[in-house]
Amino acid sequence: MSKKNVALLTLQSLVYLPLLVFFTKSTVVILAMVTICGLIYVRSLPRFRTVKNWIFLLLASAISAAWSIAPGQSIERAAKFSLLVITIAGLIHVVTNWSPKDRRFLLELGLKGWWAALVTLALLIPAIIFEQDFKILIASIFAPKYTTYIIYLWKPISNNGAIVLVLTAFPLLGHLLTTGRSQIYFVMSLLGLLVVVFASGSSSALLGLVAGLLVWFLCHHYLRMVTKILTIALPLCIFAMPALLYPLAKNPEPIAQSVPGLPNSFIHRLLIWDFTLNRIAERPLFGWGLDTSRAIPGGVERRPVYFIVPWSDKPITHSDQNLPLHPHNAALQVWLELGLMGVLVVMFAVWKFLRTQLVLPGSGPMAGYIICAMAIYSVAFGLMQSWWLALLVLTWAATKATVSTETQPKDELTNSNLSKL
Repeated sequence: MSKKNVALLTLQSLVYLPLLVFFTKSTVVILAMVTICGLIYVRSLPRFRTVKNWIFLLLASAISAAWSIAPGQSIERAAKFSLLVITIAGLIHVVTNWSPKDRRFLLELGLKGWWAALVTLALLIPAIIFEQDFKILIASIFAPKYTTYIIYLWKPISNNGAIVLVLTAFPLLGHLLTTGRSQIYFVMSLLGLLVVVFASGSSSALLGLVAGLLVWFLCHHYLRMVTKILTIALPLCIFAMPALLYPLAKNPEPIAQSVPGLPNSFIHRLLIWDFTLNRIAERPLFGWGLDTSRAIPGGVERRPVYFIVPWSDKPITHSDQNLPLHPHNAALQVWLELGLMGVLVVMFAVWKFLRTQLVLPGSGPMAGYIICAMAIYSVAFGLMQSWWLALLVLTWAATKATVSTETQPKDELTNSNLSKL
């Protein structure tokens, strides 16, 4: 392999993860770089048949501008989404042209990058233990105008950084299990990941990790059955999400009273969902228009909450916007912005995606990645949040490489390693 090819392949790997866990918004730039370098490496251009099903979602997004409360914003977001679809088509073409040797090389680089990112974040745990003193020290280095942000908002290990590490763990730890390394590497990596997630305080990362690992484990034993269940259940969950969240959104006080230590941030989630459900009911068929969550009437108004809980001397108090930025639940956002029309299109897209991705032996990491992403999408991030979408696409490419490299002997090795854990 020439030095040029090695350089191009390296730029397609997840070796940049130590940077990405601190600068998550750079994911969009990295996705573009990965796709361009990949196309140069395979020396051919993509065909768009592989993303033809996305055209329906693009059309639904663009058409929604006709009745959108912010038509300019809807058109702009649809245009940006079309650029993402073109990039995805390019990356799919690159992935299908990687040789088995290429995939092993990329995954090895990515695994080393993941370990480096894990160690880097773990080294920041003392800064969390002595967080206030550490923040004061950091604040003294910067200009006074940044002091408030550093003291009250900045975290040594960000929620987004923990989520990046969790999501990319599925393809890279999946590769780890197929390389013949001792199972102690897998156990130590997983334990280190759990420590970092708990240190970050990110409930979204923890939810995604636990849900993804559970499905990965079930796929190891019951792949065909789990695949059938997921293919049906996930699209139905998108359709039924308003009904599933209604009992939670309408009863924040009983929930807070029965769950000791429930953070105010989750109470706020319930209030956001309650407001979103009311707006969905006003326009259930076609929604308010793509990317209009910030413009929904009443969204910027503040809703005060005050009620007594038996497990604390202090009452629950919270006052924040009814709908800041987005509903913090992707399925609810589809309902809110695109209505039933958009929901049916998204259900079909998810169904088609699952049908094509969970078909090979060794698809456990892919199933775990999908469930992890869906779990995080259910409590955090906007539907069209650029860096998050870019991260999903990059992680899919790595996970696809993991599945594609698994031969029958490696499947047996993976099953053997998992059975011992």
